Amino acid sequence: MGDDSKFSPIIICGCKRSGTTALVRILNENGITISNEWALFAWSAWKHEYSLADWLHNKHVEVATNSWLQHWNHRIELSGGQAERGYPEALHSIYGNKPRWTWGDKWPDYVYHVKEIKEHFPNAKIIYIYRDGRDVVASMLRKGMADNLGHGFEQWVNAIEAWKSWEKDVEHLAIKQEDLLQYPAEVAAFVARYCGIRLESAKHARYVLLGSDEVSSDDYVSENRFAHTRSYGSLFSDDDVPPNARELLTSLGYH
Repeated sequence: MGDDSKFSPIIICGCKRSGTTALVRILNENGITISNEWALFAWSAWKHEYSLADWLHNKHVEVATNSWLQHWNHRIELSGGQAERGYPEALHSIYGNKPRWTWGDKWPDYVYHVKEIKEHFPNAKIIYIYRDGRDVVASMLRKGMADNLGHGFEQWVNAIEAWKSWEKDVEHLAIKQEDLLQYPAEVAAFVARYCGIRLESAKHARYVLLGSDEVSSDDYVSENRFAHTRSYGSLFSDDDVPPNARELLTSLGYH
């Protein structure tokens, strides 16, 4: 790998159900490999100082036991010094070596580890996406990701407050999910400029429509791009929003 892309990954984070997957699809469609391999495997290895050899062994075990990985032909083929050059080499082996290859990772909980990520990858491009907390919590409830209303808002508040804790100290790009809905091409171009990549496709626009609402608890694409916006009314009212969440909503421009 003759470029520095291995040292400057694109890291996507934000509270779950806020649009991180939409960003992944935009980048993937434009030739950028965004995975969650770091979150699933390498993060714990790095944090607990496991050897890369152990990480690779664990991945081989996963490939042998996970039909999804087998279907997508994810394999690691590293040996010798190559196996000690780190996580980017492992990703290259999984997804294929490409000239000027750019890689990244998506994990909602990266919002709690951004400073550590920057220590490990100083040139990492950090993208944080946020969304109206009421829609986030409604989506969590429909997907079974929150036990109750309070639990859902607790997760959203924690993620926003974590972002605010490093917002002024770490260079990053913050995106409002509703802007991505309303101006998908413009926001995607903004993301591309920040990441230093060429935006070659605008087909991503259809991806930002994916979500769940009162029509279905399953993710689906609606003909109305705003079908999943302010769709929480069937589950709770504005009066049910906890005071701390209400304050954050106001500070972020939600009414």
